[in-house]
Amino acid sequence: MRKRLKDLYTAVLSDAEYLQELVELGVLIGSHRTALGINQEEFAKMIGVSRRTMTKIENGRQSLSFVVFLRMAAIFEVRPEYLLQELARVTQRKWSRKGED
Repeated sequence: MRKRLKDLYTAVLSDAEYLQELVELGVLIGSHRTALGINQEEFAKMIGVSRRTMTKIENGRQSLSFVVFLRMAAIFEVRPEYLLQELARVTQRKWSRKGED
């Protein structure tokens, strides 16, 4: 089962695309956090991670658990799917621009 899921993942996104998605998600999280006027350390405490982990998430160097993602959405007072839709819009625009070259 895990092998099939891994094969499916690699068929959908390359490592470079996956890493770019993490970077875009980090930027999205950081922009929502700063819009609320919350610093990284305070936000990290609110979601139950270290400030160092929060920095890595916002820089796209670390993925996050679904539970942490849900906590973030709750703090931002948005539904989790809204954040995913925002991420999809950003990455879709970038992929569309690549196709225009």
